Amino acid sequence: MSDLFPPELRNTGPYRTAGRTADRPARRVVETYDYLDEAGELLYQVCRTDPKGFFQRRPDGRGGWATGLGEVRRVLYRLPELLARPAWPVLLVEGERDVHALEAVGLLATTAAMGAGNWLDDYARSLRGRRVVILPDNDSPGRAHAERAAGSLLVARAESVRVVELPGLPDKGDVRDWLATHTREELIAAIRAVPEFRLLAAVTS
Repeated sequence: MSDLFPPELRNTGPYRTAGRTADRPARRVVETYDYLDEAGELLYQVCRTDPKGFFQRRPDGRGGWATGLGEVRRVLYRLPELLARPAWPVLLVEGERDVHALEAVGLLATTAAMGAGNWLDDYARSLRGRRVVILPDNDSPGRAHAERAAGSLLVARAESVRVVELPGLPDKGDVRDWLATHTREELIAAIRAVPEFRLLAAVTS
């Protein structure tokens, strides 16, 4: 029965499977990332586990948690911060840790839960009129995700969109890896060197 559920939920909570703990230890939550609405109210969390994995949970209304997102409204990570800085460019990445790495160097960043392949057009509407820079992970899912998000953002009337594949990024690397050996100024220079994304490119590619 455990094989019917995502790996991050096997042997945890209500899906724990008897007799499997020796070769598949229970996962424990080591980090949580709060997704808040415009008023700062918690909608759901993304949880990082050890051994490495992820799952989502939402308040159950009784002081506890319900696993998964259910019918809860999906929003961008750090939505209140995005709204508080309407003139700032927004860097769109694939994970919450990437957002934190960019915040650490004084930039405004966001992501969507569950990473590549899970972009929703509602996210783009939250960025209408904004200058958006997409920093994809260096792999095929990351590039496909960036192109999907870029087209969606332009349809939703973002002021501008750039898709920046960072030079020298290792295979499957992300902006957090890149910042380990590069500066904020080098990142800004790499962004400025890339022309704006055009919707025609998304349609014809």
